[in-house]
Amino acid sequence: MNTFVNKKKKYKKLRLAIIGCGNIAKFHIKSFKKLGVNICHCASSLNSQTLSQFAKEHKIKNLWSDPFKLAKASDLWDGLILSSKTESIPKLLDILIKQKKPILVEKPVSIGTKYLKKFRNSTNDLIQVGYNRRYYPTILKAKKFIDNSKGQILCKMVLPENINNNKNKYKKFRKIFENSSHGIDLLHYLFGKLKIKHISKIKLNSFDSARSVILTNINKHTCILIINSNSPDNFSLELEDGKKRLLIQPFEKLQLYEGLKKEEPSLEYPLRKYSPNLIESKNIFQFQKKYKDIKPGFFNQSYEFINLILKKRIYLAANLKDAYNAQKLLEDIMLS
Repeated sequence: MNTFVNKKKKYKKLRLAIIGCGNIAKFHIKSFKKLGVNICHCASSLNSQTLSQFAKEHKIKNLWSDPFKLAKASDLWDGLILSSKTESIPKLLDILIKQKKPILVEKPVSIGTKYLKKFRNSTNDLIQVGYNRRYYPTILKAKKFIDNSKGQILCKMVLPENINNNKNKYKKFRKIFENSSHGIDLLHYLFGKLKIKHISKIKLNSFDSARSVILTNINKHTCILIINSNSPDNFSLELEDGKKRLLIQPFEKLQLYEGLKKEEPSLEYPLRKYSPNLIESKNIFQFQKKYKDIKPGFFNQSYEFINLILKKRIYLAANLKDAYNAQKLLEDIMLS
């Protein structure tokens, strides 16, 4: 089912605001401009030294030296993008939730569940969390692969991430909680609620750095999750249904295999060879030729946020409960 339109739409009357002027903010702005929506207000940290240049670069007229005042000024905006540093998000988000207007907040919202646990039983339909990998065409292909399966699925996900040897585990595994949470969110999106069956800790580089985890869901699909920190590997998702194998490695590229291809012995290699038979290979930019200049996943994420503002149905967006579930599963895995 095609849930998004490909035609450029303009929503000139919508008023968007943004808090945060870091690297990720510019991708949000570019995506919304592609939809014909301009940012009217911006703020960053208190008395930010870079805000003026940021506003000039993106042609934003209204600058706020205090992000908390912009958060409370909800009569001036219809929706707000919160893309500030992770540590500053909770206080701002608590204010924004009270405004009862649509908010797009950057993942992971917070490190660990200390803040997010109050949302574990509440989705809050006005808050969209920026897990943009959900919108990748490759991931939508994976979702279809699972939904069309008549039996059980064997899944393998690899999440390599750089870590340090800090004694504080939240600091040590920060990049896992912050960035690898993308992969954990994808597992929840693809399979729903997951149950941990087994965890193996592995020492690499002389300190505790890797995990091998077996997860299952209600349909008895099985996922092998490997968090191989500091490994020369790519993020990947692999699905098998007993007939076909879908490999997404990295998350921006997919390869679909069915059966084996036979090669007869040769002088150079005097043995018969069997290799997976590739039937489809595609990268994310071949799916979205019109939007190669937009960071992958951001166009459809922005489009859904506009639909949220317009009170239309939302299909893929992650919410605060999803953000909690991602952090909770990572805590159970990395802190055990």
